[in-house]
Amino acid sequence: MAASLGDCRRIIAECEKRGTTLIINHERRYDSRYRKIRELIGRGAIGEVRSVHGSILTGGHRGRSSADQGGGPLLHDGTHLVDMLRYLFGEITTVQGEFRRPGRRSGFEDGACAWLTTEGGVDIFLEAGGSREYFVFELEISGTRGKIVIGNGYERLYTARPSRFYAGFRDLVEARFPSFRRNNCFRELYLEVKRARSGRGGPIASTGQDGYNALEVVHAIYLSSHLKRKLLALPIAPGSVNLEKIFDLG
Repeated sequence: MAASLGDCRRIIAECEKRGTTLIINHERRYDSRYRKIRELIGRGAIGEVRSVHGSILTGGHRGRSSADQGGGPLLHDGTHLVDMLRYLFGEITTVQGEFRRPGRRSGFEDGACAWLTTEGGVDIFLEAGGSREYFVFELEISGTRGKIVIGNGYERLYTARPSRFYAGFRDLVEARFPSFRRNNCFRELYLEVKRARSGRGGPIASTGQDGYNALEVVHAIYLSSHLKRKLLALPIAPGSVNLEKIFDLG
């Protein structure tokens, strides 16, 4: 949304002042697959969600590191992952993380890992970047009675059944993923823009506040790493994140 939390706040305030609709391009909120998974979680298809592994695996940082870019792979790809975590599991309340840049002492990260917790007590383990030679966007959602795995082009549902191997235990067995109508998430996003422009309005699926909160989590991971993996409670003060200092850009 912007390079800093302060800039995000200024954008939101200016849009509110002028009566302007603000939509953030986190397109998976418009994807029928993720909407279906939100429905499945809501009706307890895998029981109570206990933990989540979120991966956005890409190459490392390339090019010049400048504070007005806001960050590296964790920001530019990971903001979509963080937004989807909030969409599915609610607000993130604590952040502890570390970024890495092997062979360099300054500049944006090549990869980052973090442990997040939500207001509902879900533990989330996140990895972003990581100098991979491929691209992966994946959520592995573990509940008390089953598991969901979703990524780019696939979705899987697993439910607990009596174990085939051990007496008194239960295994996860793949089940049929419930049917749903597939859509083009970008088309849905553009249709929302069209409705807003026509004055018909309605609720916005991806608001300026959603964009702010996603950036806040990313910057909190950066700050936690800079503070020797300190556990941070959200919200954080916008002025507490100094990218030039965190990434040794001076």
